[in-house]
Amino acid sequence: MAVLEWLARVVDFIGGAGPVLFSIVLLIATPYFDRLLVRRKRLAFRVLYNSKIGLGPETLHDGGDPARSGPPQLRQVLRLVDRMSMVVIRIRNNGSYDIGPDDFDTPLSFTFGGRVVWNARVSEASTPELRARLREGLRFFSTEENPPPRDDLRTVRQRLSERMTRWLGASNGQDIAEPHWLGVRVDGLRLRPGQKAKLVVVLREPGEAGDGDVTKTVDQYGKLRDTGLIKDEGTRRRFTLSRVSGVFAAVLTVLLVLSQVTDPPPAAGTVACASGTLRIEGSTVFMPAMEVIRDQYVQACGDGARITLNGNGSRDGVRGIVEAGPGEAAERLAFSDGTSQFHDRLHSEKIAIVVYYVVVNSDVKLTTLSTADLRKIYDGTWTDWSQVPGAVSGSLPIRIVGRGENSGTRKLFQQQVLDGASEGPISSDLCLEKDRDPRSPTIRCEREHNSEIVQKIADIPGAIGYSDAQSLVESRRANRVTALTLDGRAFDASTAVDTGYPLWTVEYAYTKSPPPPGTLAASFLAFTRHHPLSRTTLTDAGFRPCTTPEGPLQLCTLR
Repeated sequence: MAVLEWLARVVDFIGGAGPVLFSIVLLIATPYFDRLLVRRKRLAFRVLYNSKIGLGPETLHDGGDPARSGPPQLRQVLRLVDRMSMVVIRIRNNGSYDIGPDDFDTPLSFTFGGRVVWNARVSEASTPELRARLREGLRFFSTEENPPPRDDLRTVRQRLSERMTRWLGASNGQDIAEPHWLGVRVDGLRLRPGQKAKLVVVLREPGEAGDGDVTKTVDQYGKLRDTGLIKDEGTRRRFTLSRVSGVFAAVLTVLLVLSQVTDPPPAAGTVACASGTLRIEGSTVFMPAMEVIRDQYVQACGDGARITLNGNGSRDGVRGIVEAGPGEAAERLAFSDGTSQFHDRLHSEKIAIVVYYVVVNSDVKLTTLSTADLRKIYDGTWTDWSQVPGAVSGSLPIRIVGRGENSGTRKLFQQQVLDGASEGPISSDLCLEKDRDPRSPTIRCEREHNSEIVQKIADIPGAIGYSDAQSLVESRRANRVTALTLDGRAFDASTAVDTGYPLWTVEYAYTKSPPPPGTLAASFLAFTRHHPLSRTTLTDAGFRPCTTPEGPLQLCTLR
């Protein structure tokens, strides 16, 4: 206990839990600030292979004279190959921004410690267009700085053919002039975030066979502008900004936690508690977060608050309040994804922003989809992924996994994405084929909960559907599903209006009438909207609270 008291005094000396927590956040954010703002453009390279090719004159004889073993032309070729090596360099944009030619003060280039370039190629590029662009941008240079390098890959390949012809025709021992290129430069380099390619360079060490080991040196030259960094991924530094800030953040976190372990749970005095009975129904998306908030309220206020939850869908939850009598309705609260059709007849309060994604099975190998193409999928114009632009899975039936009619998420999807059109009829029970309605234009099944939908999409080849962000976490981490951007856009709270990403809404809490002060419904709603514990819970669950310490969130007024 003495140690804990001493730690508490240390925290108080620093300024209290608030400044310590702010320092922890600042330390955690520092590497991201450096990565996203200070040096936001990052080009990484790594030497994956750098070794001798491994053929020499000794492979032609069995204890005899190497100079007289094998055909003369083969001996000549092996004299050449004996001093040859190969270097494989991976180049990758591991930042969050596009990198283009104008971002370079000095183009990216490599030299190889005196080894001369005989040939090169680009392999494993993220896209065929990237590979072609890199091939066109390769320039080969000697030690001369002026004039600038003008020889491209076509020149290298042409002279390689000529040089090999001379080697094969030369007599044993005759010297052939080496190429003069000592390095390769990548002009016009343009990479989107995550794009990568491999540069394969064939080199030869000057000298004769048997003169010694091949040089292993690879030197990089090039410089991005002030907001960029070129980094060798093969170099491991003991002290980095992220490691140092992470260690300090961990120390402060341990200090803060240990200094607070004797603190009691949230006191009833910090919550306007009320007793009674409250039944919470509605959105299945929102219920897991509400279960945590309910437990926090009960912990703070005691067992006098009897709160039950029932995730029966937005429509059924709100309909239950509309149809309930005055006494029963006073003890009911419903959550709805977006406004209900009964919105004008009920009292509503905005709770949080909810974001959804269109999701496909990862085997489809698709990352974005236009809303126009998505409508063609749902109306049955396209029934196979081979018809969809951008999908590279080959022929694969499109299988739609949807929500039931009581789902507020389905209503949002139909209004904001399908332009008011229906998802279509149920034609399948198992989501594999039209086992219920062979005449239906689509293979479509329904499930009641988002977690079930995500599981089906992850398990069924060619499946597509939609879900909230939190339900996707585990399947996305296992790379079983892909959350698509729509028309190339993802949700961004700061640009939600400008970008036009459609698949988000506001979570509403509905009661029959404004709850009277002192009732459990009023107390619990106030706790959910304003208490720091509940706001943290909503944020951790992937929602964005509509009530902040600074006031109402402006984004919540848009829907």
